[in-house]
Amino acid sequence: MRYRLFYKLLTVALALALGASAGAEAAMEGAAPAVQASAKPAGQEALFGDMPTLPPVDLLLATEEPLADGAEAASTPAPIADAEIEDDGMLRVELRSLGQPALLRMTLLGSYAVEADPGFRFESGTQAVLSAAQDRVWLAVGGLTIDMGKSLTLTRHMAPEGVENGIRIEGAQGDGLYCGDLTVTARGSGLYCVLRLAVEDYLYGVVAHEMSDSFPLEALKAQAVAARTYAMQRKQGAGQRAYDVTDTTADQVFKGYDPEYANVIRAVDDTRGVVGLYDGGFATCYYTASNGGQTALPEQIWGGKGGDYLAMADDPYDLENPRSLQNTLTVSPQCEGSAALKAMLEAALGDAMAKAGVGEGAWQFDAIAAVRPVNPRFEGSRMCDGLAFDLRARVLVPAATSEPTNAPENGPEGQSASPEPSAEPTTPPEPSAVPTTPPMEWVVSDAIYPVTLDVYTQIKDGLSLGLNRADYELIDVQTETDEAGDPASFTIIMRRFGHGVGMSQRGAQWMAGHYGMTWREILDFYYPGMALARMRWPENALTALSDLPGSVGAARPEPTPKPLPELKAGEHYATVTASALNVREEPSTEERVIERLANGRRVIVASDPDADGWVRVRTGEVEGYAKAEYLAN
Repeated sequence: MRYRLFYKLLTVALALALGASAGAEAAMEGAAPAVQASAKPAGQEALFGDMPTLPPVDLLLATEEPLADGAEAASTPAPIADAEIEDDGMLRVELRSLGQPALLRMTLLGSYAVEADPGFRFESGTQAVLSAAQDRVWLAVGGLTIDMGKSLTLTRHMAPEGVENGIRIEGAQGDGLYCGDLTVTARGSGLYCVLRLAVEDYLYGVVAHEMSDSFPLEALKAQAVAARTYAMQRKQGAGQRAYDVTDTTADQVFKGYDPEYANVIRAVDDTRGVVGLYDGGFATCYYTASNGGQTALPEQIWGGKGGDYLAMADDPYDLENPRSLQNTLTVSPQCEGSAALKAMLEAALGDAMAKAGVGEGAWQFDAIAAVRPVNPRFEGSRMCDGLAFDLRARVLVPAATSEPTNAPENGPEGQSASPEPSAEPTTPPEPSAVPTTPPMEWVVSDAIYPVTLDVYTQIKDGLSLGLNRADYELIDVQTETDEAGDPASFTIIMRRFGHGVGMSQRGAQWMAGHYGMTWREILDFYYPGMALARMRWPENALTALSDLPGSVGAARPEPTPKPLPELKAGEHYATVTASALNVREEPSTEERVIERLANGRRVIVASDPDADGWVRVRTGEVEGYAKAEYLAN
């Protein structure tokens, strides 16, 4: 809060110093940087130039600070209107993270029944196992194994105050409580699971895993609105799907309710029902871990056409945040620091020298003179496909010839240096048949040789600077100079962790924690064309088991067994003593189960036990093999 006030006062002071009324009005408008796509925090001169040194800050994990004594409180934001969209406030979540397991172990806490049948209720803490076989769901509970048919739904009902009321699933991606109705369907030998729960309960299990509970409260509120809007947009377009969203990064990570995430719970509750609308429907509130200093448009990442409520804009908040992920490589002008980069530059320089008519062996790499990103994929975008290097080279040239040395006029003791003339004429030497090669030397060429490397195949992959599997990264270069103004080092930087569309979570963290901005200011910055509205969910109070009608048949009692046939020679009657007895096609636990017999069921034993204790049994409906130890005569 104090940072926002300071920013406003600083902006006004600068405007007054300029002495221009139009400039003052512009500065006042810039006092709400979340609304201005081009706004920069104080001291940030250029997004990809030399960044100012950031002082140590401990505000990343802070929420709101109280206003200083005498400070003016921020103006009250306009109220949020109710949305004119009807919805039941429930969401279907496919538990895709489970896969389609053959076996599912769970603990039923609070108050659960099968398909709202009071005759098939469970005590809190009941351990249950669901399994799939031949497109049927089997429920093992309390020593019984029951064929539940193609699918079953475990319905959640009212539980006493303060009692956990939900399902804990063994092997789920988190330890959270799944507070809803769980429908399990057999698909061959696997189980397909969909959880139906209230939207707000869903958000408790999303926000904590899409943004840390330690983030500033205002950032968490912005995340809650974005996640709620995204879920409602997916529900609106679900069509004939059996689910609205998945619990994975295909949509939003969902791990159930955990009361330890107090900040997340408060953020969800404080923004209850608030969604973003665009063009009469729900906006698609994309968000990303870090955009690298510039937001992207959906069409730039996935193609197609995105909504006009999004914009490609500089994001100084993400760029300033020291926790925004980036990968860097620093080299000297001689490319000390990366042999791999030097090899790439020498290969590219060889092509450039050949085009310039300089043959192989007649040049050497000397130094990097300058580096800059080139070939942006989209106008104004910092997603560039090329990184241009201005290179200097040493080339072989004829050595400069030295001036001839003048011989002395007189020899020793004053004698003439010229020899006495010979009596016979001197015969001149014969010319050599091979011309003498002039001496050569290496010199640094005055020419600059521009070469370009591919950002994503050479820089990202070849130098291991990537942050994503797909090519979303932004590239930047920072040049350090010496006292004479010559390049001393070049730092190649790759930023943007995630696709970069919509809200940056690191940007929101910095806006709230460092600048004291509100969740509405954060949303205005990242979704400038989106309007906020509030959904008024209908009351979906849980029903007490005691208020349910009589048994509706969910218990599915087994049909009355057929009378046992007459005994044959050597056969005898027996009673099942196990909670449930598997009857298999052949005498082996590897064989298919063809029937499960309940405790107390009468059977005919048609053989003596074999070496492993298997006996042949039959009833009026089935004939197979079972373990003799679970039968009593």
